[in-house]
Amino acid sequence: MQLLKIVNQQEAGYGLNIQLSEHEIFLNDLRSGDPEAFKTIYKQYAAAIYGMIRRKIADEHAAEIILEKIFLDFWNSISGYDETKFKIFTWLHQITNRQINLHQL
Repeated sequence: MQLLKIVNQQEAGYGLNIQLSEHEIFLNDLRSGDPEAFKTIYKQYAAAIYGMIRRKIADEHAAEIILEKIFLDFWNSISGYDETKFKIFTWLHQITNRQINLHQL
């Protein structure tokens, strides 16, 4: 069952009840700079992203720096994330490829 948050009429300001999914609430938290939401993303995806990096970058220290840059890039650009175009992991994958390519120049 999907959890919903119902915003009451006073909060909505337009006399409407608005239902937000748990995912929408989470994305709003990310976009508003909530560090807990960022920690959730990091915990969920860091190992997979690091594995992608290590397949292309042999140096462990360089791979760790690239991982840090990926998540900094993610954090700094989250306001531009459009969930209608791709999922968060796909977006992180694109950021990863860009950072690996920059490192290999």
